[in-house]
Amino acid sequence: MSHAVSQTETETANSPADEQIRKIYAKDLKNGETVHTVFRATRKEKAASRAGKPYLALTLTDRTGEVDGRVFENADAADGAFALGDYLLLKGRVGQFHGKLQIVIDRLERLDPEPIDPKEFEFTAPPAPAHEPKEEKKPRERERAEEAGGEHSHKAARQRLLKLLDNPTIALGLDALLTQLEKQIEDRVVARLSGQPLPATTSGPRVEKKPRAPRPERHDAPKAESHKPEAPKRDGALPEGLAFKPFKALVGEGENSPSGS
Repeated sequence: MSHAVSQTETETANSPADEQIRKIYAKDLKNGETVHTVFRATRKEKAASRAGKPYLALTLTDRTGEVDGRVFENADAADGAFALGDYLLLKGRVGQFHGKLQIVIDRLERLDPEPIDPKEFEFTAPPAPAHEPKEEKKPRERERAEEAGGEHSHKAARQRLLKLLDNPTIALGLDALLTQLEKQIEDRVVARLSGQPLPATTSGPRVEKKPRAPRPERHDAPKAESHKPEAPKRDGALPEGLAFKPFKALVGEGENSPSGS
């Protein structure tokens, strides 16, 4: 048995004899046309408008797609007239809401499913398009990106150093450190040229070498004369811990000595 529900007070439960029922598929619906066709109800939900008036929201399906349906009059009676999965003979007008087509239903009737081919009302949504993988950067593009990153890092480090040098305390400390390094280098050059042991640095603990045992003297061999160079005189202008003249002074002495002529 079918159950017809009219959405207007003037219509009766039976359709007029001059009305023609023609199947119009979801993909062929056009805005503004009146339809009298069959769909399958795959969703229904009671809702309320902004004014608080209840209405029935439907999803109507056939093998070509889906379309929204709305019942604004006698929503409670329409809700009780069918169940999900039922085939509905409905009459209404196609409209558009937020850019999407929908059928405003004036009248609906539940149909007997026996003579209906269910395949005509089964819709399978197409699979969502797969996201294409992002192309990897070409080697040259990657090199340019790395070069740009390295240049940016170099500029950032330079800016940080310049900002540190603006601090007078840090600038004085760096100047003292450079002066100490210059003196240590100069002392080691002087010690190497004069044949003296290299001075200990502050970079690590000083390791004292064990004295070697003296060799027994041979009386049958003449002793070689020792040519120990004279230690340079201490410059009074140097700090107490430095015992030799600066390297520039030694260079000047070497130029005036007989060996340098």
